[in-house]
Amino acid sequence: MKNKKAASKTLDFFQKTLLLITASVLFWLSNPNIFFEDGLGWLAWFNYLPVFFLIRKCNIRQSILYGAFYGIISYGLYGYWLNTFHPLGLIIVCIAYMIICALLFVGLKWADLICIKNGWLLQFVCVCAYEYLKTLGFLGMSYGVTAYTQWKFTTLIQICSVTGVFGLNLLVIFPSAFLFSLISKKQAKQKLIHQVDFERKSHISAYVKKEKALAVNSLRLTYICGLTWAALFFSTLIYGNYVVRQPVSKKSVTVAAIQNNDSPWKNGIEEYSRNVKNLIQLTEEAQSLSSEIDFVVWPETAVAPSIIYNYDYGNDVRRFMLISQLLNFLDENNAVFVIGNSHEVEFRGAEKQYYNSALVFESGKNVHPPEPQIYSKMKLVPFTESFPLKHTFPSLYVRLLNGGSHMWQKGDEYTVFNYRGLKFSTPICFEDTFSTICRQMVLNGSRCFINLSNDSWSKSTACQHQHLAMAVFRSVENRVPTVRSTASGVTCIISPTGKIEKIAPEFCQAFVIGKVPLMNENSQTVFTKTGDIAGMAEAVLGAFILLIQTIVVIIKKILDKK
Repeated sequence: MKNKKAASKTLDFFQKTLLLITASVLFWLSNPNIFFEDGLGWLAWFNYLPVFFLIRKCNIRQSILYGAFYGIISYGLYGYWLNTFHPLGLIIVCIAYMIICALLFVGLKWADLICIKNGWLLQFVCVCAYEYLKTLGFLGMSYGVTAYTQWKFTTLIQICSVTGVFGLNLLVIFPSAFLFSLISKKQAKQKLIHQVDFERKSHISAYVKKEKALAVNSLRLTYICGLTWAALFFSTLIYGNYVVRQPVSKKSVTVAAIQNNDSPWKNGIEEYSRNVKNLIQLTEEAQSLSSEIDFVVWPETAVAPSIIYNYDYGNDVRRFMLISQLLNFLDENNAVFVIGNSHEVEFRGAEKQYYNSALVFESGKNVHPPEPQIYSKMKLVPFTESFPLKHTFPSLYVRLLNGGSHMWQKGDEYTVFNYRGLKFSTPICFEDTFSTICRQMVLNGSRCFINLSNDSWSKSTACQHQHLAMAVFRSVENRVPTVRSTASGVTCIISPTGKIEKIAPEFCQAFVIGKVPLMNENSQTVFTKTGDIAGMAEAVLGAFILLIQTIVVIIKKILDKK
């Protein structure tokens, strides 16, 4: 007897572990990864299937443990490239998701317990709510949202111009919940049928009869939900096909996006001078191929010394000479330049402040002296660019600085630039992974995103394609084009429907030249007008149903005691 129990426990542990590993690997492979640079997006439709089965097998305590391991394994595999920047970065992310996913699994288990027959529907809503909520706050990041895996399916993702990425999330996550419900309910139904057959021989049990009827009704609800999803899915494809066939504006400007393949770890005036020289050379090569280039874009912090500060106040002769050389080149050039710069501001009697900025120059207008329009990054990367608890944890703050972190000041304005008929904004680094930031830029009047980024530190194609996948959705949501100029990839031009029109090879010096349409200033998508209502609705609905069902269970227990 003891041997049978031990064998049963061993088998149970093996099944749970297998489900845990399968769920983590599905999440990893569905996103851009070390083996498949674009990710296997079709796997995302089944990402949560093993999670739901794992939850069913666990009790509350076990769900905490398996949730914690799911967070560590899945995000450890997904974000392995953080280790290149600093092992502490990967550790922080894994710890964060260890806690977040432990809470998620507890919530899913509680939903399973309080909604015995149709808990799968509540679990489905809770998963969608989790994926929205995890993007909020200081630690919030959009990396790992399921719908981003569909970035290559241009027709499907057009629905995001109405619902945003979290509306598409409903479509992509639902099949996991549906298949879980279908499989588990069919198994339960078969079990009840056997019970009925057995008890028919010895006076059939009314209870078993009732349970069989409930199982049939519950299975019928699953089919109805499945048919509703199928109708929505095909409607989405029809809508997407209609959108991608719509003509875009015939008016356009020509943009050259430069990729300098610069290492962010190398410092010093010699390195800065070499890099500016390369940027100028690549620009001249691009302009030799096309004399009609209206805009030239250089990546995030492509010019390391502060252009304005070193020109106006700098006492380093070599830096001043470098900036003067750069300004002379800009003033002799006919194109509008968008340049990533480490912008310094000095106030009397106060510490110097540093901003990760985009500077826009136009010859004959704001080059000599340098008086460019400026946008400074507003969403800073946690722990590497911003650490609000530096006075509470000074030792950790020092350790972060010693590890290569560069703390920036936060910008305070969603700047919209207007040059040569193109109204554009410049989300910097991972700002284009946040729908709220880019949406606000469009509400302010922007009709094009020019993203300046530097993912070269990751030395990872997977990292760069994960970032690119999210950038595609910003164009689709707001129906505006995107130009990306990156240090090593992915430098490209994205159409308003999310199609990648031009793309440069990664980890090399390169550039892309392409036409960017001038979009109608008066047109805004439903998403631009309403925002992430789908995500907010999922969070509110999940919390509301959980609360109501919990109250019902408590009241029922009180009445049963009486």
